[in-house]
Amino acid sequence: MDRRTGLAFVLIFLILVASNYLMPKFMPPPPQPAVADSSGQIGSREGSSAGRVDPGPGHGNASARNLSPISSGETSSGETDEEFVESLSGASINSVDQAVTFVAPGLEETLTVNTPLYEMVISSRGARVQSFRLKEHKMQGDGLVQLIPENYPDIGRDAMIFRGGILDVGQAAYTLKTSVLDLSPGETRSVEMIAETVGGLQVIKVLTFDAATYGVDVQYVLRQDGSDAARKSLNLLGSPEDFRFTWNQGIAPTERIERLEKPAMRSVAMVGDQLKAKKREGLRKNVEKVQESLTGSVRFAGVQDKYFTIFGIVPRDHGAVEGTIRLDGDPQSFTQSWEIQIPMLSAAGSDIATARLHLFMGPAERELVRVYGEDLEAGIDLGMRIIRPLSSLVLAIMSWMYGFIPNYGVIIILFSVITKLAFYPLTKAQTESMKRMQEVQPKLKELQEKYKDDKEKLNQATMKLYQDEKVNPLAGCLPMLVQMPVFFALYQALNHTIALRGQPFVGWITDLSAPDALFVLPFSIPFLGSDFNVLPILMAVAMYFQTKLSPSAGGGQMAAMNTMLPLFMVFIFYNMPSGLVLYWLVNTIMSVYQTWRIHSKGTATQGATA
Repeated sequence: MDRRTGLAFVLIFLILVASNYLMPKFMPPPPQPAVADSSGQIGSREGSSAGRVDPGPGHGNASARNLSPISSGETSSGETDEEFVESLSGASINSVDQAVTFVAPGLEETLTVNTPLYEMVISSRGARVQSFRLKEHKMQGDGLVQLIPENYPDIGRDAMIFRGGILDVGQAAYTLKTSVLDLSPGETRSVEMIAETVGGLQVIKVLTFDAATYGVDVQYVLRQDGSDAARKSLNLLGSPEDFRFTWNQGIAPTERIERLEKPAMRSVAMVGDQLKAKKREGLRKNVEKVQESLTGSVRFAGVQDKYFTIFGIVPRDHGAVEGTIRLDGDPQSFTQSWEIQIPMLSAAGSDIATARLHLFMGPAERELVRVYGEDLEAGIDLGMRIIRPLSSLVLAIMSWMYGFIPNYGVIIILFSVITKLAFYPLTKAQTESMKRMQEVQPKLKELQEKYKDDKEKLNQATMKLYQDEKVNPLAGCLPMLVQMPVFFALYQALNHTIALRGQPFVGWITDLSAPDALFVLPFSIPFLGSDFNVLPILMAVAMYFQTKLSPSAGGGQMAAMNTMLPLFMVFIFYNMPSGLVLYWLVNTIMSVYQTWRIHSKGTATQGATA
């Protein structure tokens, strides 16, 4: 990597990764959410209006009280859930509040689902995912990767939206038919959880698990028991219209150095051909930074960290589905959320309506999400739209090479050598241009001294000098600009691909997705930490030799910049994944060799001419 390329990368990487080092120092994470009171209730966010719906025609007499979803702690009349349910014993259903009140919960139960790929724990409170651990992926230290944060909001927001009210199924108490569900390889099994209202309505949540995938099929069914109370409840609520699937638990950080993972954490949504992503760091400034609402042909929504993702995918069994996706966040728990609101489908018999969603919880691997269609691969962070195809190509080539070279460290070295050889003609043109610029520097300084009081004449004389000497000052920059998209794609691919996670190379490099710490220092260095990482230091040494070989056209100032450049790059690359640093180390060594070779040939040619 020559001097100009290095200088460009200093500016580019400072912008890309400065937040990794500076933001945690000057903008610490927000305080943890308040602990729930002794009753276990946590209030909803103040001023929220997400639960209210327009009653529509024919329901003009319904009060605002009837259109509000019932909170988990008390009814709109001020009674607790238990008092309200007890008051309905033997009474008729006369209001929407009564129609949407669930039977009082008993003790919390859990369902543990074991497959060859994961262990999932589901609570009877709202039928929410309480824990999700991946059996094939370990934390960098000890234990399995856990995707559910410890401080996630304790209230679910799944809801059936009727013409005249809302049934908050995410806050219901469900009855579990079993406490353990074990799946053998190749097996597919389903489990039902049932919640009942005091008005004779049943909500059945059906979860279908496939032992071969990270996907879970989620289906809600609304059923009535044929009683007078059920008919009155439906008359009060009106027809079921939409279902709101939500994920407000965020996603847990999974890497040892959390501050390096934070910039990658985001929410994402796709409606039609429009893809939107919101970085979680926006929550530090304003919740509006992570909010987005998209209406149209809904496809998927998700939350992601650096290597794992939680997607909600809308099934298209009968064509496109019109609906709304909302991205949001909670500054208190510092988590992001998504909502997918789609029409409910009518059902036969005692079943009234149903709604389905696919849930994917697992590693952000293109091969795993591709089977779901819906351009789900676009939801994996591979950089800007213009870079994404190149990043995908890089990953595809690396995956192909891994088929016969089962060591990603060796693959990265070969890839670096191949790309450097491919760009050798550009590197040669750039180096020769810089050398010619260096040769005309004495004449250029004479012109600057001669026309120091007349800038117009200086510009004219400078351009004439370039023409006479056949020097193009931009020739040294153009080759670098051509290479920049490839460099960006390589950075994005090597920095975000889960293929490198947990993959060893040689010796002390046991994980190419993490810094190559040889040992831990007894003290911490500001912005660098306490790990002693070897590869960034080796890269800086190689870059130092490169700057000594590269032509310098700026005198003392440029020489000082060349001296500082390796130090800048140490700060930038020090806590980068070792696979990425390995690539740049080999790239820099190749640059040293190519620069030396170009200069050697030039010197030999001049000697022969003389």
